[in-house]
Amino acid sequence: MTQKASASLDRIAIGLSGLCAIHCAVTPMAVILFPVLSACVGSDELFHALLLVLVVPSSVVALALGCRRHRDVRVLGLGTAGLAVLVVAVALGHVEYWERRMTLGATALMVMAHARNYRLCRRDGCEH
Repeated sequence: MTQKASASLDRIAIGLSGLCAIHCAVTPMAVILFPVLSACVGSDELFHALLLVLVVPSSVVALALGCRRHRDVRVLGLGTAGLAVLVVAVALGHVEYWERRMTLGATALMVMAHARNYRLCRRDGCEH
């Protein structure tokens, strides 16, 4: 896989993590302001499960390719922790108080991991 493809995967993973954070921050206000929106968007659990299906593979591939080259333990640790928290949040289901906090925490960890991976790959000129 080329450096460009790996960098693209990091950008996609960062974007998906950001989308998840925006969803967690905006959905409660949107549901309060626009009750019809909640019927159109579907369940919160479904959204998180679908997003997880996209986030996990793109994150695993992007982080694995980068870590294989630059062997940065922090990238691997942040990424693994973020994915684990995200999976646990989805597995626990809709526990209002914890789900949002866990998802936002996982998103922050994932963004830090992918941003660091992206910077290290650019610095090292990775050719994966």
